Amino acid sequence: MVKVCLLGYGGIGHVHANGYSLLEKEGKAKLLGVCDINPDVFTKEIAINISDDSGDKQLSFNTYTDLDEMLAKEQPDMVDICLPTFLHKEKAVYLLNKGYHVFCEKPMALTYAETQEMLAAAKANGKELMIGQCLHFFSEYEYLKDLVVNGTYGKAISAFFQRLSPPPVWAWENWYMNSNLSGGCIQDLHIHDIDMCRYLFGNPHTVSCKTKDGFGKWDCAHSTLIFDDLHATVIGDWSLQNAPFEPSYRVAFEKATVICVNGVVKVYPAEGEGFTADIQPKDGYAAEVSYFMDVIGGAENTKNRADSASLSVKLIETLRNSANQGGKQLPFEV
Repeated sequence: MVKVCLLGYGGIGHVHANGYSLLEKEGKAKLLGVCDINPDVFTKEIAINISDDSGDKQLSFNTYTDLDEMLAKEQPDMVDICLPTFLHKEKAVYLLNKGYHVFCEKPMALTYAETQEMLAAAKANGKELMIGQCLHFFSEYEYLKDLVVNGTYGKAISAFFQRLSPPPVWAWENWYMNSNLSGGCIQDLHIHDIDMCRYLFGNPHTVSCKTKDGFGKWDCAHSTLIFDDLHATVIGDWSLQNAPFEPSYRVAFEKATVICVNGVVKVYPAEGEGFTADIQPKDGYAAEVSYFMDVIGGAENTKNRADSASLSVKLIETLRNSANQGGKQLPFEV
């Protein structure tokens, strides 16, 4: 059983902790300790934009407000970082240098240069590093990946991804709304679907983006990714007050159209009747850390490599540069 400590117990920290309760039942992981500078978070639930019904909510772990104290007392195998984005690089490098495997929430870091420091620290210390690009592990996106890889309905010829959310104003000191700390919607929310496009179709050769400021900078992003064989349109927007969270995708293949809204996938073949795909829902957050534990145990990481997450940050930087130039088409250079 992998010994785990969690650093940061805000909204996504609660989600991760509930996922560990599932893995403990499977005999795969034990969450020993959780550290947060604000002790009040240990006694309250934090509502965020996603619905979380995972776990048994009867979590048992030791609580800390000092990271080094937690590490010394709990002696974990890995640390799960659920801190604000601007702290990812600093804490990941620190933990890797101390000899711990690190799972870090997305986005990997604020800048591509910072992601390179994280990768270098993992390599230098012989430790595993993985980033929480959780869509790789949700059933509706695994289904789409299989269609693309297997050519079930031929090649994909166009794609549309959308992620809509109310403003994330629930966080510590409202850090999401400070683009200097979060990178704005374009980096925090939009990166989910930008990364998924890379996971499905490879690296685009040309990109463009237009953004709109609202409560903060880059609150709404409309991106176009141009690949050799298709174009993808990607929208991320967290300026929608009092609206429900809604992720969706629509991909046109040569022989079918596949549409997903809130986890329900419908397939419309060019010939025959449309149908709802038989997909078993699962907790993607628990699945991603379960996969990371397999990687720690020696399995090859073929599904969610940290160097790929690094390139997704680089792609966001390119899109932001495009937006700052009024949506100018720019090459994405890998």
